[in-house]
Amino acid sequence: MKKRNVLYVWMMTIFSVILFSADAYAEQKAESSYCRGVDYSSARNDYGGFYNAPNYPNGNTFAILKPDGSITAWGFSGKGVSGAPTDKGYKEIYSTHEAFAALKEDGSITAWGASFAGGSGAPTDKGYKEIYSTEYAFAALKEDGSITAWGDSDDGGSGAPTDKGYTKILSTSRAFAAMKSDGSITSWGYILAGGSGAPTDNGYTKIYSTDGAFAAMKPDGLIVSWGDPEYGGFGAPTDKGYTKIYSTSGAFAAMKPDGSIVSWGDSERGGTGAPTDNGYIKIYSTDDAFAAIKPDGSIVSWGDPLAGGSGAPTDKGYKEIYSTGGAFAALKEDGSIVVWGNGNYGVFGAPTDKGYTKIYATGYIFTALKEDGSIKTWTNPNIILSEPKIAKDNTNTNTNTSESLIKKLWNGFVSLIKSIFN
Repeated sequence: MKKRNVLYVWMMTIFSVILFSADAYAEQKAESSYCRGVDYSSARNDYGGFYNAPNYPNGNTFAILKPDGSITAWGFSGKGVSGAPTDKGYKEIYSTHEAFAALKEDGSITAWGASFAGGSGAPTDKGYKEIYSTEYAFAALKEDGSITAWGDSDDGGSGAPTDKGYTKILSTSRAFAAMKSDGSITSWGYILAGGSGAPTDNGYTKIYSTDGAFAAMKPDGLIVSWGDPEYGGFGAPTDKGYTKIYSTSGAFAAMKPDGSIVSWGDSERGGTGAPTDNGYIKIYSTDDAFAAIKPDGSIVSWGDPLAGGSGAPTDKGYKEIYSTGGAFAALKEDGSIVVWGNGNYGVFGAPTDKGYTKIYATGYIFTALKEDGSIKTWTNPNIILSEPKIAKDNTNTNTNTSESLIKKLWNGFVSLIKSIFN
């Protein structure tokens, strides 16, 4: 579990929801701000597992891309606030845990943040189309399929393949795996995290990952895994027919078209205990547990009991599940919410009323939103609240309006947090 002095990081993440709402209001006629780098909620819920996301979220700083391609960053000064580019024309922002990399239309890259985490050493040429990351390294892919990596050499910042033709890159926390159009795979980075041992044949179409292992799938549903055995690098099913793989930090769960599930990896992180029936349609995860849902809204969870592996609701009618690092929150059709898992990760203080339409989550915090825009937030009572410093943008005529809204929303957010524990 994380120590108290880093809880500010997760609070900063949920504040992004507030900030983006304020920016959207202040710039109603402008294109929405956009950042390709994912946050913790998106990484867990939108990609089938935290390490399946294309980028490792920056846990310390936010960077917003504005309609004119300029960038504003705020958060912890040494980890991506200072050094952000002052020019315009950027189209996407990517991240490691402590650095950012921004990509322009011409394929040029500017990186900033902690130098050991990819904040320096970015390529100086152009023509790149996509950037991927481990926790502390970037890998940029060109149109011709060549790859340039930088950042921590132990985490994939060196050792990238020198040939061309790659179409996609995936990562664990410390290694990359790149795929070609023929389905062949090359991996590099930390050996025990999947940096070696990739399959030597071709024909693979998808790659998934945990913290320390990869799993590749062929069109017929055959799965091959490699990396740390304790993180799912060994024990993949030998039959075929699987269509999707989900992951926790240390285990995989593969699903077939009939909704049956097979899991492998660390038994304490969901590698064993998967349901034996079928009919499931989607799997969600915390760091160390899975939760699967059926069309009737019934839920089964497994994995670490302290991370949501037990305690799932026994009734039906749930339509979506969200997660922090150690807890799940299930939303019903009537907008009511049920939570379970570790109390330090957002179990206590959940709303008892109905009408909620969406839940956002960080590592420790849940925030539920109603149609009228009202917000309910609940989290660990030991969360440390500290107002972030937001860089001013004198070129934006809506800055004053946006900053005023941000401050109002921030004050309301703090009041909500404090009211939960008074």
